[in-house]
Amino acid sequence: MPSTVKRMINKQLRNPWFWLGIGLAAVYIRGLFLDVMDVDAAQYASISMEMAQNGSWLQVFHRGADYLDKPPLVFWLSAAMFKVFGLSNWSYKLPSVLAALMGVWATYRFTLLFYGAEKARHAAFILASCMGLMVIGNDVRTDTLLLGFSACAIWQLAEYLEFRRWKNLLLGFVFVGLAMLAKGPIGLVMPAFGLGTHLLLHRQWRAIFQWQWLVGLVVTALILAPMCWGLWQQFDLHPEKLVNDRHGVSGLRFYFWEQSFGRVTGENVWKNDASGFYFLHVYLWAFLPWCLLLPNALWKHLKRAFTVGVNGSHPDSTKTELITLGAFLLTFIALSQSQYKLPHYIFITLPWAAVLLASTLERPARWQWLLLYLVGFLALVICFTALFFFFPEGSWWVKILAIGGLGALIWMIARNPFPTTSGHLIQRGTGIMVLFGFVLNFHFYDQLLPYQCQPQVARFAREEGIPPEKMYFFQSSSHAMDFYNGRIMPNLGTPDMVRQTRLSENGIFVFTTQNGRNILEEEGLNPVVRGEFPHFQVALLKPKFLNPATREETLGTYFLLEIQLPETK
Repeated sequence: MPSTVKRMINKQLRNPWFWLGIGLAAVYIRGLFLDVMDVDAAQYASISMEMAQNGSWLQVFHRGADYLDKPPLVFWLSAAMFKVFGLSNWSYKLPSVLAALMGVWATYRFTLLFYGAEKARHAAFILASCMGLMVIGNDVRTDTLLLGFSACAIWQLAEYLEFRRWKNLLLGFVFVGLAMLAKGPIGLVMPAFGLGTHLLLHRQWRAIFQWQWLVGLVVTALILAPMCWGLWQQFDLHPEKLVNDRHGVSGLRFYFWEQSFGRVTGENVWKNDASGFYFLHVYLWAFLPWCLLLPNALWKHLKRAFTVGVNGSHPDSTKTELITLGAFLLTFIALSQSQYKLPHYIFITLPWAAVLLASTLERPARWQWLLLYLVGFLALVICFTALFFFFPEGSWWVKILAIGGLGALIWMIARNPFPTTSGHLIQRGTGIMVLFGFVLNFHFYDQLLPYQCQPQVARFAREEGIPPEKMYFFQSSSHAMDFYNGRIMPNLGTPDMVRQTRLSENGIFVFTTQNGRNILEEEGLNPVVRGEFPHFQVALLKPKFLNPATREETLGTYFLLEIQLPETK
């Protein structure tokens, strides 16, 4: 091996950024192989499976019925993976996780464009290490694709504003189209917020009204055309269809207005009346461990924007970028107006929170270190509580590595608790989250997910040689069961349907609850218990479940029952 190569390898091995990157990669790769969680992620996986099996790519169906809710990109990508690699956890998650990693790369390149290489690296590690990205890197939803493609769109359009290259304009609007295919008009609105804030406050009127934007919108329209054609064919041409309990539903209007803006105007039926401050609470955990450092960074960008707005410029030209502020703050405010909110809706802003923070960190003050250590301490308390109290049964090697990682962090901090460079602050915060993510994906989810019984039932059935086509729901339903069983399982709504299907299929198996089992026994169908499975809705954790002493009280029970043919006399 040449001496230069050896020196490069040795240099990398001594580089803490290299090892932090390896640690983050291990966390995200492990997440690919964890079971898909009910309800949303499992529903998207089952719709993707159904699409791959029925070949209907432009018209989306869910359990054989017309589906009008989320745009189709997550289904297209995952269905394509299923066609090539078959059904698995990783083949469902991989396209979305790759899109999220593209978002990390776009965040790096955007920051590099305006703030230099060091802050670009910091922004990328802040984003990759935050809790929100780790969560949607495992529990994959449409927001995972949205985050990645919207970040790419803003990066490319920022490059266009700086260098006026056609390739950046066209690529930017391709990514706008992909972001809209992922989650809807927010994929266009967020880049418009970011670029619009920058151009308006800098009074760049010629750039705002240039005709090239129209070319970009044509590119986005072409990207959206297949989806629009499918919506038109499936819904607008068939007003007689009953969709979401209504007749005369326009698929195009639903996509471009009702599903997004309708949540603000009240036209959308989905409402949970969450507080206007809901996403502030979400950010306390979604932007771990950086959440308490963000307000100061936001304030600095607001002061900069005020200076530019009043004077039309800023004395330091490297600090005049206002895209980040618009993309983060206006999107945050707009989403907070929605009458229906869930935590992952705000994750689209995470890249811009990372840029806000990285761009303003120079020489961290002691109070910034103390805030990071406070949040990091709380995160690690939760981490080790999960390791030794919530689920103490886990693998010994995970515990040894976690304790070793904690020891390394304590040793590093004790040697020099308050370094004067921002790089040390980012490294230590990232180190805390690598340890947190390691315990989360290698231990906590490993112990938690078996309590979601549907994947266990499907695996049990395969081991027992039970054909998937002989399995049915009764008094139950589950997207995860559909996905892990490899088919959309029919639902037998009444004991008579069970009785008839048993005869036509020469015996069947039903997945049901304790109540369903009781009904079948009362109806004289004599179900034979082939498997009994404890169950908990793992996406909705409760303290009583996390406490091993009271966990049993929170568990429901599902059964896999064999309904045999009646004995002939």
